[in-house]
Amino acid sequence: MRPLHLEVQGFTAFRQHTTLDFSDLELFALVGPTGSGKSSLLDAMTFALYGHTPRLGATGLDALISQGERGLAVSLTFEVGAETYRVARSKGRRQAENEVRLERREEGRWVGLSDGGTKAVNDRIRRAVGLDFKTFARSVLLPQGEFARLLHGTGKERQALLGELMGLEHVRAMHAFAGERAREFKHTLGSLHALLEGEYAGVTPEAVRALRAEREAASAEAERLVDTRERLQGQVSRLRALEAVWTAREDTARRLTNLEARAEGVRAGADRAAQARRVAGALPLLDAAERARIAAGREAGERDRAAGAEARARQALDAATATLEAAQLAEARIPDLEARAETLREAEADAARLRRAGGTGQTSHPSPLPWDEDAHAEAREGAQKLEKLRQERVQLEAQKTALEAGRERQTTEQAQHEALKAEQVRVEREGKSAKADFDRAQTELAAARLEAGLSAYRAHLHVGEPCPLCEQPVETLPQGSGVDLAALETRATALQAALEGRRLRYKEIGLELATLKKSVEARRAELADWEEALRQREADLRVLESHVTGDPQDTALRLLAGLAARVRAAGADPARERARVLAEVGAVRTRLTGAQAALARAGSAHAAAQATLSAAQNAAQGRDREAQDALAAALAGLGLDAAQARAAALPEADIAALEAAARTHAAQVEQLRAQLAELERQLGVEPFDPANLRQAERDLTATDAALGTARERAGSLAEQERSARGRLVRRGEIEAQAKDLAARLDTWQTLTNTLRANEFQSYLLTEVEAQLLTGAGTLLYDISDGRYRLALEDGEYAVQDLWNAGESRAVKTLSGGETFLASLSLAIALSDYLAGNKILGALFLDEGFGTLDPQALEAVAGALENLRTQGRMVGVVTHVESLSERLPSRLIVTKSVAGSSVQRLDG
Repeated sequence: MRPLHLEVQGFTAFRQHTTLDFSDLELFALVGPTGSGKSSLLDAMTFALYGHTPRLGATGLDALISQGERGLAVSLTFEVGAETYRVARSKGRRQAENEVRLERREEGRWVGLSDGGTKAVNDRIRRAVGLDFKTFARSVLLPQGEFARLLHGTGKERQALLGELMGLEHVRAMHAFAGERAREFKHTLGSLHALLEGEYAGVTPEAVRALRAEREAASAEAERLVDTRERLQGQVSRLRALEAVWTAREDTARRLTNLEARAEGVRAGADRAAQARRVAGALPLLDAAERARIAAGREAGERDRAAGAEARARQALDAATATLEAAQLAEARIPDLEARAETLREAEADAARLRRAGGTGQTSHPSPLPWDEDAHAEAREGAQKLEKLRQERVQLEAQKTALEAGRERQTTEQAQHEALKAEQVRVEREGKSAKADFDRAQTELAAARLEAGLSAYRAHLHVGEPCPLCEQPVETLPQGSGVDLAALETRATALQAALEGRRLRYKEIGLELATLKKSVEARRAELADWEEALRQREADLRVLESHVTGDPQDTALRLLAGLAARVRAAGADPARERARVLAEVGAVRTRLTGAQAALARAGSAHAAAQATLSAAQNAAQGRDREAQDALAAALAGLGLDAAQARAAALPEADIAALEAAARTHAAQVEQLRAQLAELERQLGVEPFDPANLRQAERDLTATDAALGTARERAGSLAEQERSARGRLVRRGEIEAQAKDLAARLDTWQTLTNTLRANEFQSYLLTEVEAQLLTGAGTLLYDISDGRYRLALEDGEYAVQDLWNAGESRAVKTLSGGETFLASLSLAIALSDYLAGNKILGALFLDEGFGTLDPQALEAVAGALENLRTQGRMVGVVTHVESLSERLPSRLIVTKSVAGSSVQRLDG
């Protein structure tokens, strides 16, 4: 993974939008004072990729948001192999404000990969980078101090520290997992043995064979019972058929006896039907005579009722005539009512106009004007324009106030600019003074070192003898050195640190001045444009206000007052009054129509009553006497009077029923006699005893029960045999499973014991240590100009000095600069190892140089200059100015009241 472009805003010290371009960087320094935000830039890259940082982890991330800001935003563009990705992550103070997006560059455009939610996007980022969070933090962000501990620790301490750096906690997890698996297998194996000894204890081949023999005996008994059952079923069927014939004969004899007992009654009914058939001819004559008598009485009543109806119809006709005359008088008022309704309709329209115009019936004014809809619209439009101009005037005054506030901010920034310029002059003066003091201290230190060097050779000098160094005769002996060399070195180091601090502060002030100058100039131009815009708006507003004359709002109110007065003159509610008038017109017309219809109905009813009365009066006064003579002749022929004839009469249905009953009885008697003779022939001479049938049925029931029991027993034994065979197979499977589990338990138990003794972890760390020393030794050889290599002697780290015939010495004897070179080599070697033995795209060496002396710093600077990046980007995080100046590029981080910023310097 190689970063290309980083953008942050609202992230810790970087309150404002800050951009870093890494695309053409290889070896560079990230330099700045303590607390300026150097490590925050590394945290920003880690947060963009994984959503948390090494220092905070995954909790308490609100601390990353700049103080006073609502949220933060980080965007990182990076490449992995031939693929280019861009991840953007934002965080607010609420969970709903958090967001992460991932894109990939394809054919010159960005393609989104952000579907599926935050978890899915985080998984895609991890797969794209190829490293999880812990491995990334250990292999890309190198912890320098840990590798110094690795060099100087004992063998046990080195293995513990390597395990921590490499994340070998998974070995402990493997031990726990192996133990858990061993316990699971042991528990399962115990359960299987308990199952074999308990539930499957009696499951043997002998028990299966015994069940099979018992099942075969039960099946044979069931077959014997089947034969017996078939014989009994045949006997029962034959007896049941004989019982049916015997029962039918008894029933037929009983029915024949009953029919013969009813013969006398059937004959009497047939005689009565014959008498009724003889008098049936005289019955119509009797009915006709009766109807003539009833009709005469009914016609007399109808004449009386028709006369009363005619009188009532005549009275109704007179009343309808009077009602029609009254309705015609009321009809004469309709034109006046319709004119009143039209007047009210106009008043109702005025009320609607008043409501649309925004007025009410109570609207008034001391000087009302006649209503003019066009004049009112013009006045209302003028009032709206006047209101808009008033609002525009308020906004203009607010803009003027804001302009004054901007001018005050400009004054404040100008004052800050002047203060920074004064501080820059002061820092420059102090820097020159510090430079002069440092130069004097260096001169004094060089003279002291020379004097100390000469003094060291005083014991080897003798007057008159050649000098061992210059081979010239010694004339006088040098005086002994009384200078405190350590004090002079300490003073020179302190003065150098002070000089570096003044240099860095001078650069910081220069960057702040440049930023503040741009801000002041931009604000000055902005305020000038703003002031000109306000002046133009003021002039435009005055022109628009001059176009509005008079008081349009008062004019609109006067017009509304005139219309309201007209509405009030029409009454309190013209709509309701108009509805009432129209309803009255409708009621008059309805009464007239109803009266006309009622008169027509009354006339029709009177005419009909007169016709009915005339028909009743013209009816025949006498009845035909021929019907009476025919009735007397018919009764004389029967020898009966009218009462006897009616008593002998029967309805035709009753006569037909009696005749049919006589015929049916005769047919049934004949049929039953024939059936009885046939049944006696079928029964023959064989006697029938119902007790024999009952006994055969009881025997059949008992046989069925015994057969069911035998079959159930055979089925139960077959199921037991099948279950026993299955359990026998299952017993074999369980025994095989127990054998397999015992073997697997032995494997996991052995692995658990091995991991418990740390044998595997020690083996892994030994292999890692060997690979690290090989890689670190090669790298140390390169960056030390071929002088040093690392080696392992008697379980301890040692360094070989190839410039001194390969002499080996313990790493604990290394100086500060040499220790840094060795630990840097180990760190880069472990970084490559954690990344899968692949060259990483980027490495960041965090702070670790501030405590080195000038000689060690010189060695470190030379090593970094000799470091071959092998195509990866290497960033050195430091606050030591002299070290950063030795690198090809620098990213200078400065802090100010507006937040930290970054500036790139090359060369």
